[in-house]
Amino acid sequence: MTIPTSHGLILAVCVALVPIVAQDAGGAGKPATDSIVWNTTMGDALKVASDSSRHVVANFYTDWCKWCKIQDESTFTDSRVIAMTRRFVFARVNAEVDTLNARKYGVNGYPTVIIFDKSGVEVDRLIGYLRPEEFVRTIDEYLEGIGTKAAIEAESREKAQDWKLRYALGEKHIGRGEFEQARSQFLQIMTSDPRNGSGVADKAMFELAVLHRKEKNWYKAIEGFRKFIKEFPKSKLREDAETYIPWLYAKAGDTKQALKHYQAFLKSFSGSSESDWVKEQIRLLENPPDSSSS
Repeated sequence: MTIPTSHGLILAVCVALVPIVAQDAGGAGKPATDSIVWNTTMGDALKVASDSSRHVVANFYTDWCKWCKIQDESTFTDSRVIAMTRRFVFARVNAEVDTLNARKYGVNGYPTVIIFDKSGVEVDRLIGYLRPEEFVRTIDEYLEGIGTKAAIEAESREKAQDWKLRYALGEKHIGRGEFEQARSQFLQIMTSDPRNGSGVADKAMFELAVLHRKEKNWYKAIEGFRKFIKEFPKSKLREDAETYIPWLYAKAGDTKQALKHYQAFLKSFSGSSESDWVKEQIRLLENPPDSSSS
């Protein structure tokens, strides 16, 4: 399970890039004839970018991140993305090895791809796995000033009560580890739009609970998701919230409550695509690995 979708845990295993199959612009699979040449340090990448007047595409990953591996094996082997090496310097950074740069740039979810200009100034970033066409399109839009944090901030100043813009800005803050700024945006949405006329008040409340999770306040996060379920029982995010609660109990060390809520989920959401993942969590909780044998 990608718990929970794009919001919190993007669990991933990242391996060295081994191009196997690329796709042409029409989407048909073809043997890869080229591959991305990665710089392995930010310092090297920024120097090459400065010398060649190119932007940097810096891919921050971890060795436990499943979606990093998927992005390695699909997006970064796609011919459209490989073609970007003519315009960009690519860097590959293990965030758990280069912790200095991970902290410096506020990386807190994986994969995170940050775009820098030739002077090393951040243009914007992409959080989570993106398919090749979306990856290329988003970066091109960022370079045109479309969808960047700066653009959204400017527009939200002109449209102070556009809650969708404020939600988008909150998401930008989360992606940079700016949790208090994100919390401020989400709270304003909930206070000003309690009936969810904008369609993002439920998402804002959900993200407030996610922020507690990111801060490892397990029980506050549980409380937040319970409040979300009570306020927005018909939200499309309801199922994510219901899977988050037992996961959080497990993180807090309360196996009994975790099992109780996982079992309740299977009864309430019997046709869920997450059922197999939930069953696996139950199995792991009931049969924890024997650390003494490892």
